[in-house]
Amino acid sequence: MKFEDNSGRFDLNAALERFSGDTELLYEAIAIFKEESVSHLKKVRRFLSEGNLQGVSEEAHTLKAECGAVGAVTAQFLSESIDKAAQTNDIAASNELYTKLEEEVQIAIDELPDIA
Repeated sequence: MKFEDNSGRFDLNAALERFSGDTELLYEAIAIFKEESVSHLKKVRRFLSEGNLQGVSEEAHTLKAECGAVGAVTAQFLSESIDKAAQTNDIAASNELYTKLEEEVQIAIDELPDIA
C-alpha cells in the first residue's frame, strides 16, 4: 500500500495495524467507510436540525470509530469533538464542528486509496 500524506490527516500505518497488516481488508474497510460515512453525516445534520443531541452524539460516536478504523485521524478527532459537545448540550459547538467534519470526511473520501 502506497499512500503519501504530508497533511497529518491520515495514519494508514496505524489503520493497517488494526487489520493485522491485511491490506486487502483495510481496502475493504475504506470502501465501506466511503459509503457509510455519508449516511452518518446526513443523520448528524438531521439530528442537529431537530435539536436531537442524543442522536447527534450516537451518530458522531459511530462515525468516530469508522474514521479511526481507516486512519482518518482528523475526521476522527472532529467526530469525537462533536460527540462530546452534544453530550454537554452544546448545540452551537456541535453545529460549528459539523461544518468542519463534513469537509474533513469529504477529503477522506477523496484521498483515501481505493482497492488496488
